[in-house]
Amino acid sequence: MRSYIVKKRGFTLIELLVVISIIALLIAILLPSLARAKELANRAVCSANVRGIIQSCYIYAQSNNSQFPATDGNTTGAITAGGAPGAPPNSASGSNYTSGGVVNGWYGPTAATVEDPLSCLWMLVLQGQDTPKSYICPSDPIATTPSLEYQSAAGANGAEYYCNFDSVIAASNGNGQGESYSIADPWGISGGVGGWWTDNAGSDVPVASDMAPSSPSGTTGSTQQRLTTTAQSNTYGNYIYNSGNHNGDGQNVGFGDDHVSWEVNPYVGQSGDNIFTWQAAGTNSGGPGSSNYQSGQTQVSSATTAVSMQFNTPPYDICMLPARDVSTGAW
Repeated sequence: MRSYIVKKRGFTLIELLVVISIIALLIAILLPSLARAKELANRAVCSANVRGIIQSCYIYAQSNNSQFPATDGNTTGAITAGGAPGAPPNSASGSNYTSGGVVNGWYGPTAATVEDPLSCLWMLVLQGQDTPKSYICPSDPIATTPSLEYQSAAGANGAEYYCNFDSVIAASNGNGQGESYSIADPWGISGGVGGWWTDNAGSDVPVASDMAPSSPSGTTGSTQQRLTTTAQSNTYGNYIYNSGNHNGDGQNVGFGDDHVSWEVNPYVGQSGDNIFTWQAAGTNSGGPGSSNYQSGQTQVSSATTAVSMQFNTPPYDICMLPARDVSTGAW
């Protein structure tokens, strides 16, 4: 009886190389599409976060004379570069330390040291209307971890706790890596809350957005933010004045009627105002829309302190704060 040996034939080296090359080519073709799909999904999450901030402000306003949350810390209407809210006033420490105690402390007579807009946002967290996680944009390269609601610190009464957007990073860094969004600076020229920071602000008034970009270190007064790569929607090379959250392609902007839109440039305020710049009070009484208004605009930088803005009457000179350096994360 004759037996037959069947020899199994495997792939040749050339055939394997061809298959691997085809797979690599398909991956190279698909990766940009997958990255684009991920960014679009991130934008949707980011949009929901911005809308959630505005809706939380509406809930707050229902019990606070139609006003969005704003501490009494700013009595002059001056803006600063912005940063973490830090410790509440002494009246909120010790035995009075509760969420309500911190909020009440911000409204007390010693509140002048906590005028930063982030303290306004943090009131929403302390009152249970928002969460630290909702302040993180999934496309933000700087802020990747939510802040702790309370942070331990040594104070006059021993161990104290307070809200802080810096609580997830080293103290030596000092950059707010638990926060991805900015709000329209709430205070008017002569102190008090401006007309844009209420629940009847209107559909054309921006009140929240992706984190505003600041002037990079060493270029105070610049109105452009340098990016490492050219933004897809940017026709001006590697320079564009957009938020750094989405690599300069644009930003989600929420308006007074709580609708949120994706904007490829920051000229979305009333009468085409740039929401990432400001103009000093008295330099142009016409405000946004006037003939020489844009030429007087300045970008917020780490050196911007105690400046009163031109936003007393509509159209308002909206300036989103805090502002953060895209490359370093510094306020």
